[in-house]
Amino acid sequence: MVDFRGPLDLGVFDAYPWIFAIGALISLLWLGLQPTWQGSDSTARIDAGLIALLAGLPGARAGYVVTHWSYFSARPGEAFYFWQGGLSWAAGAFGALIGLAVYVLLSRRSFWMHADSLAIPAAILASAAWLGCWVDRCAYGLKTAPGLLTPPAPDMIGNIAPRWPTQVLGGLLSLIVVGALYWLSHLDLRPGLLAALSLSLVALIALGLSFTRGDPMPALAGIRWDGLGSAAVLALGLIAVVVNLSR
Repeated sequence: MVDFRGPLDLGVFDAYPWIFAIGALISLLWLGLQPTWQGSDSTARIDAGLIALLAGLPGARAGYVVTHWSYFSARPGEAFYFWQGGLSWAAGAFGALIGLAVYVLLSRRSFWMHADSLAIPAAILASAAWLGCWVDRCAYGLKTAPGLLTPPAPDMIGNIAPRWPTQVLGGLLSLIVVGALYWLSHLDLRPGLLAALSLSLVALIALGLSFTRGDPMPALAGIRWDGLGSAAVLALGLIAVVVNLSR
């Protein structure tokens, strides 16, 4: 989720794509194994999940390329090199929402129903992305004073220093969100509220942790672009919460 990887991450471990793929597979299995969700069948849920994923990945790449245009303007061909890493979680979220909207429009299904079914898978993907960065040394934390909660950790070129445990916190907090959403899914919530809460919580984690990140990122008025993107997604999620509560 979060601008996770970039051109300078080449040749580190390349574990991130595998961990993200495992997270995506778990998410799709979740969609397939769940009982009927608000009248939707497993095939429709998996279709919605695949389309959201396939729309989100190009959006995530495009968002990363735009925010790092100073690099890609001299190497435009590399914008299509997904295997090099470089994904903007906020742009990916907007891409996934657009893909889901197109799917429900063409299939004449309920947007909120399918958005709710993707709420838990979205949080699973967020956790996989953070943990993938922990293994792959991307989205690493800022240097800080040594302490029990700030263990020595490497940056993307291997420099070891006490750092904020940004990636681990992101992964653990996202897993907590998965558990909270699972509990909420058994309550009689209004359609769309679970999805709005998932989007808001994932964005809130990304926004908060953006202030602890030490990896390179363009900034506007001192605020990282990934933080601004997370703030935009959080605003959208909170608006969706209010809309669903007021219906």
